Amino acid sequence: MQTKIHHLIALTGLLALLCLPSQTAHAQLGERPSGSTATAQDPPKDLSGFSIKNKRVRMIHSTDNTLEGTSKYFQDRDPWLAYQRGKNLTTREFRKRDGIFPDVAKFGGGLVDGFTPKIVANDQTSCVGCHNFPYREAGAGTNFAKTGGEGRNSPHFFGGGLMEMIAIQNRQKMLKQMDPNQDGWIALAEMNGATIEIVPTTGADPIVFGHNGDTNGDGKPDLNRIHEFWYVDSAGKRIPSATSLNSEGVAGYNFWPVFWGWGEFNNGLNPTNRVFYHDPFFSHGGLPAFDPTTNEDPDGDGLTGISNAGAQQVFSHPSPEKGMAFKLVKGSTVCLDDIDHDGCLEEITEGDLDMCEWFILNAPPPALGRQTLISQHGRDLMDQIGCTECHVPDWYIEPSNPEAANPHDRFAGDRRFFHVDVIYSDTNERLEGSLVDLTTEADGVHTPRRGGFLVKNIFTDFKHHDVGVEFYQNQFDGSLITDWRTAPLWGVGSSGPWGHDGADFSIWENIVRHGGEAQDSVDQFKALSNEDQEAVVAFLHSLVLYQVEVLPCDIDGDGTISENFMVGGKNVGTERLNAEYLFNTPVIIEGEVTAPDGTTLVSHAVLNIDEAYGQNLEWIADSDNDGWPDKIDERPNETGYLDGVHNIPVTINSDLNGDGAIDGQDLLLFQGAWMADDAEAKSKMPVGGGFAQKMQREAGGLTKIDRLE
Repeated sequence: MQTKIHHLIALTGLLALLCLPSQTAHAQLGERPSGSTATAQDPPKDLSGFSIKNKRVRMIHSTDNTLEGTSKYFQDRDPWLAYQRGKNLTTREFRKRDGIFPDVAKFGGGLVDGFTPKIVANDQTSCVGCHNFPYREAGAGTNFAKTGGEGRNSPHFFGGGLMEMIAIQNRQKMLKQMDPNQDGWIALAEMNGATIEIVPTTGADPIVFGHNGDTNGDGKPDLNRIHEFWYVDSAGKRIPSATSLNSEGVAGYNFWPVFWGWGEFNNGLNPTNRVFYHDPFFSHGGLPAFDPTTNEDPDGDGLTGISNAGAQQVFSHPSPEKGMAFKLVKGSTVCLDDIDHDGCLEEITEGDLDMCEWFILNAPPPALGRQTLISQHGRDLMDQIGCTECHVPDWYIEPSNPEAANPHDRFAGDRRFFHVDVIYSDTNERLEGSLVDLTTEADGVHTPRRGGFLVKNIFTDFKHHDVGVEFYQNQFDGSLITDWRTAPLWGVGSSGPWGHDGADFSIWENIVRHGGEAQDSVDQFKALSNEDQEAVVAFLHSLVLYQVEVLPCDIDGDGTISENFMVGGKNVGTERLNAEYLFNTPVIIEGEVTAPDGTTLVSHAVLNIDEAYGQNLEWIADSDNDGWPDKIDERPNETGYLDGVHNIPVTINSDLNGDGAIDGQDLLLFQGAWMADDAEAKSKMPVGGGFAQKMQREAGGLTKIDRLE
């Protein structure tokens, strides 16, 4: 067990902190709300307008869209603002006062042997520390230390919502074939050995996902390894202790497609977009989330909540904090689990995850870039040599059908609120977009129409495959990973180096590295002429990512892209897909200003941040700028970054109240004694291994810590 070294704040330092002026809420890299008139560094300025402008305030979850400033309010009534808030949480660099890094670069997770750590945790202050190309977007990025010495390549998550919708729909189509009594799980008696296959879109060949049986008798269903399984009793309730179809009391099983992750020893990594956020928030940033949407399974069937964004969640990846202890603040509950014992509560809230999930649900898909006769020929060759047998190009999302007689036919439809058609303009020599509204609006509420949608150029079969020994990876503990997800090829031209380990520095190298189930296609590729091989590579290079917020785009539906687009009475330049232009209250930029060097430029710093971002709405307003909405802040006019009240970054490693648990209740006990400046109470606090610093006033005071900024 690693030793945590934290310092307590001396009382004088604490009082100074409590009196910090409100503008210190902005003192962070990436959050630069000021404009050209700013005369001090804090808060910093950014005349480009690209930096984060809104304050870090915990989002309160709600399913009631009339509660102004809650997650559901933003999602339903100001969906572009919800999208931007989710994006800003993705790109934000979190600070000490937000709970980042109780321990820096520590080991975390476990491999097959049960004790070898899988990952170096607490190594990033922001999602874009890894997912940073293109910058400020749902990008790809660097290798990071995970699973084995080769590391893992960070994938992009453009089109993440489309991927999740296809994966969940595939499960429904599989259940329809495997669950004839329509009770939502597969009984042993229903396992008839039938081939399970899905047709991705009209006219395409079916994709085989396995068989409805256990032909080799290993106790595992014969479905593709991208799925995770859990075993149930005769009522369809999950048996936590069951590890196979042969375990005691097992009457059948259920399953879920784990579509995120290159490949793990057993299956994928993250089963939903929501988990795609709360898992790395904790593992990479030391920011544990509390998410009842993911955690609560009242009927015990293994399927947990359905999020505000409409996505079913699953038990296997609960949020780090489970809600073991609470306090009541103004009628609302605040989780006291504080599992990293840094004193910071609800570092990522259920409402924060609503915003993140909304962003990734609606993140636009990659684009097909400039096409030539050579690249078009390369696309044809991919079909001819069998690449598209696994890298399936197109998938169809079925429209919503809630009244279908068979529950497995009740598809959710396309849950997004917008789509952007992106094409390459030969005339303007650039990618250009056209915005498509996917909602109906009534009384200020935007409701996704949930129609059908053809997802083009994704190039994946949503399966795992053994693609040869060149891709095998020994994990740190020596266990071997042989199967990998068929990487979606959209965006592949912008996301090198390539491979799960980032070991291939050209697309050609990555292609010829394939073997195993792909050996026949690779042999055919190698038999092509050099010109034909280069044609295939040229097409793959045309599958590109882009910077969404600067994409020239027709966002007002007039059929043209203006080069002098007006927003709030100001000329913002080229019409582009900037979500801030589409808020209920669009941003108003400064416009023409004089730079420090005397030159003139157009400043895109925003003059109406509070109004545009809804920062004064009832359920998000934060009077003291400590990150806690007044609605759940016991002292809304006194800065308390950690829990709305306190600023003592103490690590609690002792059960102070004797209830058998080390949790937020112990933190409250300590803070109560410390804030009261009660020498007798302090003398009862542990001074051994419980705290990094002894709390004896006679020792000459406590060591100060840097300000929580």
